[in-house]
Formats: sequence, C-alpha cells, structure tokens
Amino acid sequence: MGKPRYFLIVMFFVFMAPVFLLKTNICLAAGKTAKNKIGYTVNKEELSAGTLKNLRLFSKVYSLIKNNYIKKESSKKLVFGAVEGMVSTLDPHTYFLTPDEFRQMRSETSGEFTGIGIKISTKKNYIVVIAPIDGSPASKAGLKAGDIIEKINNISTYNMNIMKAVRLLHGKEGTYVNLLIERKGFERPKVFKLMREKIILKSVKYMILPHHIGYVRISSFQEHTNSQLLKALNIINSREHKIKGLILDLRNNPGGLLNEAVKVGSDFIKDGIIVYTKGRIKSQDKKYYALGKRIVPNYPIAVLVNAGTASAAEITAGSLQAHKRAVVIGTRTFGKGSVQTVFPLPDGTGMGLTTAFYFLPNGVSVQDTGVIPNFDIHSSKDFIFVKPLRKLREVNLRHHFQNPENKQIKNKHRYKTFKVYYKKDDQFRFAYELLKSWDDIKSIGAR
Repeated sequence: MGKPRYFLIVMFFVFMAPVFLLKTNICLAAGKTAKNKIGYTVNKEELSAGTLKNLRLFSKVYSLIKNNYIKKESSKKLVFGAVEGMVSTLDPHTYFLTPDEFRQMRSETSGEFTGIGIKISTKKNYIVVIAPIDGSPASKAGLKAGDIIEKINNISTYNMNIMKAVRLLHGKEGTYVNLLIERKGFERPKVFKLMREKIILKSVKYMILPHHIGYVRISSFQEHTNSQLLKALNIINSREHKIKGLILDLRNNPGGLLNEAVKVGSDFIKDGIIVYTKGRIKSQDKKYYALGKRIVPNYPIAVLVNAGTASAAEITAGSLQAHKRAVVIGTRTFGKGSVQTVFPLPDGTGMGLTTAFYFLPNGVSVQDTGVIPNFDIHSSKDFIFVKPLRKLREVNLRHHFQNPENKQIKNKHRYKTFKVYYKKDDQFRFAYELLKSWDDIKSIGAR
C-alpha cells in the first residue's frame, strides 16, 4: 500500500506505502488513471518568468560542469543526480528510480528479489534498519529493528543517499556484504557478514492454537497476499478446526500494495468504506469499498501492531478497528498516511510521487500519529528494539507531512485504550488469552 528514503529495503521498495504502480500495459495496484502513452496524466502549466529563470540557472550550471569540471562526466550522471536532488527536497517518500532500481522494485512487488532482506530508512544521518524480512539472511543473522548501519563494505553511510545504500546492499546471489552495526547494548559496533540470496517472499504464515484460536501473520502486502490469506483462512476455519477467534499479526509489516490491503479488509468487513484518499487534484480522490465477495465467519479478531507496522498495514488495522471488527493490541504504529503513485519515465526510469493522503472509514488520518491500539502492550520479546523505535516513526523523518486533519476531527474519534503490564509482557500471549476468554469479556467491544 518508500528515496523511499523511507524503507527502501533491499527488498527495496517498502515501508511500501499504499502504492499505485502505473504502467502502459499493467497496473499492479488499484487506480488506473493513465491518460497518455506512458501511463499518467500530464498537467500543462505555463512557464512563468521565474520558472524560466530557474531553468536557465540549471542549464548554466550543467554547461559549466560539462565544459570545465576536472573530470569528464556523462550527461546521464549529471541529469540523474539533478533529478535525485530535486526530489530529495520533497517529502521522504517521493523518490527517483534508475532503470535497475525500477526493475528491482517491480520484481519485489511480485514477491521475489535478490538481496539480504532488510527494510531501511535514515535516522540522524545514518542508514537504520526498520525491520528484517522474515526468513531473510538479515533475519537469520540477527539484525534487528533500530540497528544503525554505520558502514556497508567498509563505506561509511554517514549522509549517504538511501539509493546508494540500496545499490551497495544489492548484488549477485551468493555474494557477501559486510555491515558494521551499532546497537543499544553493544560495547562497540559489530560486523555482520551476510550472503545475498534470492528471496521468495511468502507474505502469509498461519497456525492453529489450542482452544480453537487461529493465528495468521501477514509480513507485507504483495500481489498474491490476499489469495494466500484466503487459503490460510480456509484451512484454519475448516470443519476439523472451526476456529472461534483469530490473531492477525501485522507487526513489522511495512505495507505494500493498496489494492491488496483493500482485499484483506474486505475479507472481514461486510460493507462500507475500507479507506479513501484525498489529493491535490480530483483524480486522486478515491473511495475503496468492501468488495463483498467473501466474508469470513464473524469470530472475534485481535490485530497485533507495533512501531514497524506501516502504511497498507495501518490501513488494514485501522479499518478493522474503525468498523468495530477487531481490537488492536500492541504499540502505536509508524504513522505513514500518504499514498505514492509510481510513474514510468523515459529510458526505463521511474518516479514515486506522493499524490494523496489516505483516511480511515471514520475520517481519521494516521499520518504522523499512527493507529492507536485498544490495548497498549509492550512485548518482552521485542522490548530491546521496540523502545528505540518510538523515535523511528514517520514524525521523525525529514520533510514529513503533518497530519492533514484539524483538531476537531482528531478529537472526535478516540478509542478507549487500556494500558496493560505483565511481569513478562507479551503481545501474542495477551491476544491469545483475550480471545480465549472472549465470551466472558466481549462487553468491552472494539472501542
């Protein structure tokens, strides 16, 4: 449903915002709005005197470099650098993609890529790990959310452009990359040696717990996420198991494709709006309704979230909460409430441009505020790195947008929250005990 200086991962694309990928022949997300040959609408704008003056400045600088710089530089390098610099002045989720990066991004939304499997962003001028991808080399090596990558193959990441970090982390299958990691609790930074692998992402995992409680984890929203989810739900809700409650785990889910988040929400919500978007131009104002194709039985649902839950995952959690279809358990989510449309550009390049904010069915935006859980619980399992993540949310990113709502709207929709503390605090355990005892405590409701 981010360069994506936000969560470019080596699965590179995410904290994948709710994302539209517009192409000439296919569209990987909802919202085909293409009106010309390359798949997007061009708004003609008269060039003002000030604009022409600035373009002449650009032309002059370009000519000076081409004719006088000590080294001969290619036009392609200079133009790409200029475009990257231009988009870097915008919000943290607007980005430019080289042909290689664009191809990589398209392969990742299909669920397969080569890399070490981490979602990254920037913090205090360094590259920081948002979350390792389940089963990836990064996860197996023990990298954690909140880890600061000081060096990649002995190259400092201080003030490094996130796209350069992606290029350094990316490589051929079977080759190695060395990361110098700083982590709270380390006496000194440690080197992690990781082998790049082809990673086939299965975004849905499930299991059946005692007392007829089902568990489903969605790690990201990709092309086939909802079909994988439906298969899992068919199995755990078969006559043999007949679950009485479901734990939906969206922790450290960076988001992904918007249409998949709408489909997932539609599996549990009978009718009404799942999410809607508002942009500067009317074509970006869209409403996404529950599809009404398949509704699972009306058992109680507990959604697990944390600071690594972002974008399309926030849409899913927030929409289920707003429709009173689920209680949300965990910690406040990341706060990514903007939509990026990916436009194909000449010569195989592309651009992800922030074009709208999304809003939950109750009119609430999660931009920089996140989804607020009904039960505020810090998991002991995640405690080492959840605490630092409080300072690694949308609100801490450079050039981030403030919440577009006014105070009246924000104060109108407040959920009752419960702070719960265990000697051994565990979000999963709390969700399980809650669902197991649901019949006794269902009067609490979803608010």
